Amino acid sequence: MNKINVEFKSGESRFNPLQACTYMLASCEVDGEPVELYSEIVVKDWCDEHDIDFEDESFDPEDIDEDVYPVLRKEIVEQAAKYGIPESELHFWWD
Repeated sequence: MNKINVEFKSGESRFNPLQACTYMLASCEVDGEPVELYSEIVVKDWCDEHDIDFEDESFDPEDIDEDVYPVLRKEIVEQAAKYGIPESELHFWWD
């Protein structure tokens, strides 16, 4: 059985243009219809909420990956469940 690959990447926010984000994305079909699972966290917003100095020259967005990963993963699992996709069919980056 082929699992659905869930990408874990960084890029520009879909919802807040020109803002850097970390996101998870998976595309698949359910009953012949295309489905996209997507979740993002805007890096600056995450840093503001967790008292991390986003403007510090030593800040590296990868420093927060271990913290945002489980949040994004949970959101993808919840979205998948709405389409009847069990977690066992998802292949996550760090699994």
